Amino acid sequence: MPYELPIPDFLQEDEETIHRRMLEKAPPGISTKEGDFFWDATRPTAIEKAEVTQLKLQNILRLAFPQTSYGQYLDFLGEMKGVFRHPATPATGTVVFMGQPGTVIPAGFVALTEATGSFPAIEFQTKERVQIGEDSTVTVAVECLESGTIGNVAANTITLLSEPINGIASVTNPEPFTGGTEMEDDDSFRERILAAYDEPLSGAKKDYIRWAKEVPGVGDVYVIPLWAGPGTVKVLILDSNGQPANQELIEAVQNHIAPDGNLGGGLAPIGADVTVEAPEVFEVNIALTIVLKDGYTLEDVIENLTANIKQFLSTFEINTGDRPLDRITVTRLGHTVLSTEGIADYSGLTVNNNDEYIEIPEQKVPILGEVVVT
Repeated sequence: MPYELPIPDFLQEDEETIHRRMLEKAPPGISTKEGDFFWDATRPTAIEKAEVTQLKLQNILRLAFPQTSYGQYLDFLGEMKGVFRHPATPATGTVVFMGQPGTVIPAGFVALTEATGSFPAIEFQTKERVQIGEDSTVTVAVECLESGTIGNVAANTITLLSEPINGIASVTNPEPFTGGTEMEDDDSFRERILAAYDEPLSGAKKDYIRWAKEVPGVGDVYVIPLWAGPGTVKVLILDSNGQPANQELIEAVQNHIAPDGNLGGGLAPIGADVTVEAPEVFEVNIALTIVLKDGYTLEDVIENLTANIKQFLSTFEINTGDRPLDRITVTRLGHTVLSTEGIADYSGLTVNNNDEYIEIPEQKVPILGEVVVT
């Protein structure tokens, strides 16, 4: 939530107030009428001082508090509480090499996507040395060489080799890559800094949320206490792109909070049996007929509509069983459709073949599937 910092009165003086005070201090016998020398000579100073107090000094004041600071200055405030901004993380996944049995692929070998238009190829590096098996294939874990969402590529797009290796016929990634996230933004970082000012950690729900968010790449976190009996805690995590966390991120959070079960080797209290998982996906499929405004193409509108629906779905928090199930209604979805640039009207809107609403099951995250537009 945005914070409004109270500004002291002495930093809110405008140029008229400042100039009036300067004119009151004119020597005896000096004219202070507008247009006379003393008035003209002091006016620029009043304007400059008003700018200093209203803009520059107010901004310096905002930089001093985590609620209103930003950028590098927010980093400094975080360091004072032992909280550091998460760096960007690289996408990970697996690729399958096909070729002559016995062919060795070294650790650090690079496979890449095809460059298209103004978009350069994206490179991925193998994490270990592997050898093609008797079935003429081998699967190996790889990591994008560039951190960020750029590495979250679709399935079957990593198809090129950085250099030829005798015995390799082809390469591909059967599944999409995940886990690539951008550097933590100010709002998320600020939330973690302010959480560090709370009372000492005790193993409450908010503590598990804070612990999970200390791991780079983690976005929203949901905690389900006693999910499998006394002493059990389930922690559901999304990555900072709002997608279910991949296995690598799940393991990182598990090792950070409770690497040795309930023995207290991590941050969780002794006796707490902690399970870290990604929520299951609840696929949401949309179908509708639209009327375009003049000057718009269906291709452009579908791209904007898809982005708007994804944003709409991201507003639903995962239900951990502590409230009634959330509903995705056709009415609310219709507002999203009409707010999309280029759409004049729509009809026949359904969500998962329902024309009224659907309910999001517990512990599942709604993810957009197909958008069928006619």
